[in-house]
Amino acid sequence: MSRPLPNLTRIARLREMFLEERRGKRALDDYWRDPKDVEAYDAVLAERIGWKWDAALAECKDRGFSPADGEVVLDYGCGSGIAARRFLEHFGAREILLHDRSVHAMTFAAKRIALDAPKTNARPLPSVRDVSPDVLLISHVLGELDDEGNDELLALIQRSKRVIIVEPGNRRVSRRLSKLRDELLDIFHVQAPCPHAGNCPSLFEHNDWCHFFATPPPEVFTDGYWARVARELNIDLRSLPYAFVALVNKSAGIETPEFDEDERLLGRADIQKHFAQIRSCTNEGIDLVEITKRHHAKLWRALKKRPEQIRFTLRDRDAPPADETPDN
Repeated sequence: MSRPLPNLTRIARLREMFLEERRGKRALDDYWRDPKDVEAYDAVLAERIGWKWDAALAECKDRGFSPADGEVVLDYGCGSGIAARRFLEHFGAREILLHDRSVHAMTFAAKRIALDAPKTNARPLPSVRDVSPDVLLISHVLGELDDEGNDELLALIQRSKRVIIVEPGNRRVSRRLSKLRDELLDIFHVQAPCPHAGNCPSLFEHNDWCHFFATPPPEVFTDGYWARVARELNIDLRSLPYAFVALVNKSAGIETPEFDEDERLLGRADIQKHFAQIRSCTNEGIDLVEITKRHHAKLWRALKKRPEQIRFTLRDRDAPPADETPDN
């Protein structure tokens, strides 16, 4: 028996507010009218955000982000608690603190974690003024804050040992995240996804921005529930753009591994019949790289079939033989 659809009218209203681009620097008004709003959001929109968190957290794990089983984790702007729940699955936690301006959201998030992870203590935290968490999670928040909210969040970040921020992959918010990242370089190491510790090169040019694409679970494309949700809400389930950064406070005494990669793919590859063009982040700037089907066949096929799973071009491992001349 297929799952019943959530209240799509509520979801459509919430989605329209999230996509609103005309607020300027004004904070987004509180959109949780009652617990039913949070419940509807969690059934669809939060799930899609969870897929983005899965992608970001998998990369964090590959970059040496260590387990948090004995640590206090704060989910700031928790909504239905999707970021905390995904983090628990990947890294664990001793205690989850849930902060949101909405009591409805904090209550729902705490109850949901109690059901999913009953051994983990989860509780609402109405004020973050005096807390210094071991791990701070920030999810789809930057675009909703005014100047006062930004100041509160910045102070909280600076008091945290480790921070993971996942945001929408649109140009406006992604560039805002890059600017925040650069402001924090004096006191934080960047653990992921950046291949370098310098200023973000996506800010060098007006039209660049740092973003990636997550892959939905395979069952999404065979599940009648998601097919109906996509049709009714006009959502492209294949498109999951996101931006993220993982930071480690230099004063926390936490070792951050060194990595050999000197580039990170951005966005999606432009796949043509005989070549693919990709944008690659390096210490010197954004590099436009051409991958030819003839000389980089393995990588070209991978970019065509599963582009979201390719983080680095690995050109040296798939280079043309020394006696061949690359395509011009």
